[in-house]
Amino acid sequence: MNLLKNLRDKTRDELNDHLNSIGVDSQLVERGQSAEKEENSWYQRSLGVIEIREGPIVVINILKKDRTKHSPPKWWIILGIPDERLTSNHLGVKIKTVRKKSFPIFGKVVDIAWKGNDSGTGLLKILSTDADTKMLSTSIGNLEVKSKIGGWTLTVDRRMTPTRNQWESFEKITNYILKLVL
Repeated sequence: MNLLKNLRDKTRDELNDHLNSIGVDSQLVERGQSAEKEENSWYQRSLGVIEIREGPIVVINILKKDRTKHSPPKWWIILGIPDERLTSNHLGVKIKTVRKKSFPIFGKVVDIAWKGNDSGTGLLKILSTDADTKMLSTSIGNLEVKSKIGGWTLTVDRRMTPTRNQWESFEKITNYILKLVL
């Protein structure tokens, strides 16, 4: 049992500790929650959920794809945003950042653009013109926003340890989403 505890992925524990250190009131949630199924595909597994006690983001689910012979491990951080206005999946918002680099693959990120279907909500324009959102994606990684029944998900495509300013940018994006006229 002790050996298994030492070998397990501690990304969830580390993110929870980091969030608390920057002033975000969070706690680890017991395994087996329904939130662990958010955005989870057959090739991923959930490392568990972190509950956020204050603010528009209420839950964080951490997904991992284990490494294989030909690829390294990969993580996704899913931020859950409840919204009672979404009672059916008719809205279908799915937008993500595209990071433009000075040199393909290895270059420095020089610009961020949002692409996808915002179902006429204007979210693409709002996020594309926000400087804080561009800085967040430049420093943290690719972001994706999706609508779903009962709320929204904001996904980061890698592990992260956000600064306080970056966390405030996540909350700013969330507030833009929650202020949309649907």
